[in-house]
Amino acid sequence: MIQISKILKEVPIFKMLGKESIDFIVERLKFKTFDNDELIFRTGDPGDTMYIIISGSVDILISGPDSSSEQVVATLGPGDYFGEMALLTGETRSASVKTKDSCEMFLLHQNDFDVILERFPSISLSMGKIVSKRLRDTLSKASTLPKEAKLDTKESGPSGSLKDNSLVELISFCESNSLTGELVINHIGEKGVFQYEKGELAGVILGSLKDDKALDKMMHWEEGDFEIIPKPLSFNKAKEKDSETKKILIVNNSLVVRKLIERAFTGLGYEVATAENIEKSNKLIETSVPDIIITDVKLADGSGIEFCRDVKTVNDVAFIFLSDESIKPEFEEELKTIDKAELTKTHEVSEIVKIVENMI
Repeated sequence: MIQISKILKEVPIFKMLGKESIDFIVERLKFKTFDNDELIFRTGDPGDTMYIIISGSVDILISGPDSSSEQVVATLGPGDYFGEMALLTGETRSASVKTKDSCEMFLLHQNDFDVILERFPSISLSMGKIVSKRLRDTLSKASTLPKEAKLDTKESGPSGSLKDNSLVELISFCESNSLTGELVINHIGEKGVFQYEKGELAGVILGSLKDDKALDKMMHWEEGDFEIIPKPLSFNKAKEKDSETKKILIVNNSLVVRKLIERAFTGLGYEVATAENIEKSNKLIETSVPDIIITDVKLADGSGIEFCRDVKTVNDVAFIFLSDESIKPEFEEELKTIDKAELTKTHEVSEIVKIVENMI
C-alpha cells in the first residue's frame, strides 16, 4: 500500500523534515486524474508543479539532437514522483512527461510550496539550484544520442555508441532520469550490465566480476555499444507489499464525492466499497466489516453520528466525518465523546488520506 508521507520522505528536498512537517505538506497536496496518452508537460514548459503517482504510469521523454522526435528514457509508476526540482529553481522543464495509461496523482503547486519554504527554511534553495543545474547539464550531454539510434518505445530506451556518449555520461543520465531497468554495454565480446532501481545503482555485473571490480574495468572502455532498457512496470507492486489489505467504506449522498474518494484509495491499495445511505451501508457491513468508514455528517436517511454509534455497538470501526462550513460546534463536541472518530477540516482528498494513514 502506498503511504504518501513515506513517499515524501524519499524526496531529497524533504528528507530532513520530521513527521509534523511532512503532514503539513500532505495537507497541501491536490488530487488530479489524467487520461491515457495525455501530455502532462513538455520540455521548456514552466516548472511550477511536483507530481506524485497514485495509480497508472508515465513515460519520461527526452528530445533528440534534431528535436524532431522524443525517446523514452524512464517509466515511473505508483509511488514514484517527478518535477520536484523545478519547484526549487523555477526553471523550465528539462524533459517531457506523458501518461502510458489513465493516472491518478497528487500535485504540489508552486504557491503551496512557497508557503512550505516559509514554514521550513531548512529546505535549502541554494542546494536545489546546484542539483538542478547538474541535472540539466547531464540531460544536455545525454540528449546528443546518435540520430540513427533505433528505439522500441514498448521495451527499450536509447541506444548508441560509446564514442558519442561516454560511460560516465550514461551513468549520470540513468541516475538523473530515475531509471528502473538496465544500462547494457557491449565491448569487444564482453557484456556489462548496470542495474538501476528508481535512479539508484543497484548492481554492476561483468561476467564473473561484480560491483566495484566490474565498474573499475568498464570505466576504461571507450568503444562499444550501449542500450538503456527500462524495466516493465508491475501495476500490482504496491498491493503485493501489503499482505493485509485494509478495507474502507465510503458513505455519501453524492456520487461524485464517492467516486473521487474511491478512486484515490483504490489506487493506494485499499479495498473500497461505497454506499449512498445508511441502509445500504448496513447491508455491506453485514458481509464485510470495514476498518474505516468515511461518511458525511448528514445522510439521506439519518444522522452520521447515530450511524456511527450504531455500528460501534457491534464492530470496532474507525470513523472519518467529512466537514464543511455548516458543521455546528455542538457536533464537534459530541464527536469528542466517540472513540476513533475524526472530523476533516475540508473535503480535500489529500487531507482524508493523511487521517486514514494516521489511523492505520
